[in-house]
Amino acid sequence: MRALSALPLDDDIVDRVMTFCPSFSCLQATILVSKAFYRVFQTHPKAITRAVAYNIVGPGLPQALRVLRYPPYNGPDADAIEMAEACREEHGASVITAEEKQKLRENAEIVGKLEDIYSLTTKDRTSKRSVLTSEESWRFRRAAYRIMLYCSVFPGNRYEFDEIEALDDQQIEKIRGQRTAMLNRYQTDELLELFSVVKFIQGILSSVVDDDQSNMVDILLSTGPEGAVLAWEERSYDALEMDLLGDGLLHDDEDNKLFAGYFTLTFENIWTRRNLKPPKEEDPASKWVLDEVIGANDTCSQCAAPGGLQLLTSANWDRFPVSPTACLKNKLKSNASIIGPFAQATAHLANLPSHSLFLGIHNAVNQAALGAWITEIFDVRRAPGFEVADGWDVGASYCAACLSRFLEEHVWVWFLEERVKSTCLCVSASMLTVPAAGWVPPEDCWYGYNCNTQTHKAAHQTGKNHLCVPTRGSA
Repeated sequence: MRALSALPLDDDIVDRVMTFCPSFSCLQATILVSKAFYRVFQTHPKAITRAVAYNIVGPGLPQALRVLRYPPYNGPDADAIEMAEACREEHGASVITAEEKQKLRENAEIVGKLEDIYSLTTKDRTSKRSVLTSEESWRFRRAAYRIMLYCSVFPGNRYEFDEIEALDDQQIEKIRGQRTAMLNRYQTDELLELFSVVKFIQGILSSVVDDDQSNMVDILLSTGPEGAVLAWEERSYDALEMDLLGDGLLHDDEDNKLFAGYFTLTFENIWTRRNLKPPKEEDPASKWVLDEVIGANDTCSQCAAPGGLQLLTSANWDRFPVSPTACLKNKLKSNASIIGPFAQATAHLANLPSHSLFLGIHNAVNQAALGAWITEIFDVRRAPGFEVADGWDVGASYCAACLSRFLEEHVWVWFLEERVKSTCLCVSASMLTVPAAGWVPPEDCWYGYNCNTQTHKAAHQTGKNHLCVPTRGSA
């Protein structure tokens, strides 16, 4: 029905307009448009606010709200069943406070980033943004928020190492019973979805620890989706240790008795209770969440090696475990007069946290910059046999070996061009900054990047240009 006001819209249309607001700030601005909008909002404040919350969070809103509203933890002696049933997932309209709105936005951003990573690594390697269907996204987000709740009730920063050591075996078993009860309330199909997302998060965390540090993964899992996103973005667990974990938890060589089997023991207990066959170790993280995996059987565009989601594309080659210096051609890697300037030219790629162990790379590169740099290398494409006509296209998919081969053939050409065209600012007599000329290469060495002498004779390193194709054999 149209209100008795100057606004030429029915109240139900005004109501509908507000439910489409993409954020709470947009809703607030819409409410202030006119008294008519304000009056309609006051008629249905809970329903309209919840609709906007769904726009922000998605269909996982009941799970997201439970994360915020779950009561404080009362310790090992709290009743496990009461904990499992506390603050059930609410599907009806309710008042959402200003503090809850802020936290919903923050958690939705974390879960959204995690879904993008999940999509890139398990659904479609060619898109940085999630391409999950609405049904797949709902399964993923519902599981992610339930994991977030579990990790907020049993977080890694509740206790410091000395406090954990003081817990007796009976207290540890009670806490494990509470964890089991928390997850046991979910239906089996939902629990399997949660299991898949946990496995995905485990994969992220395993990638930032060394092989002999596998006992740390259970502790890192306690940081939940937020920790997984930080670990992915930083390729390190530094930020987790500083902000999300208790003091000393990661500095014990033995399994931490409180966190050992943080999720695995809980799942095992539930499979046993329900007399279910546990999921197979080799089951992918896409199982029970995705209906379809795109490009699972794809092969390298150059050598036809199978790779599927592990193939490298412009969307994911910022994850390529490569050191820029290692891409220099042949003996150039050992030319001291080249290594210094090359390090300066690639300084924007540097990112060296103390625990950068992603895929064995101790000197990690800046993730955001690496992808753009490889794209820039593709713009060079000068070596014979590496033309677009030969299939070397920026939009194609490559195995690690082929992409490494491409980079080795072209990084030195890119560096030569960068070095020649580079300018610096110097101060003139008139106090004006003027560009100085770029590097002028000396005479080419006959043996170019294959030259052996460049590796040990300083005068030859600087007296000849080795950023060139050999015209003779090696020397």
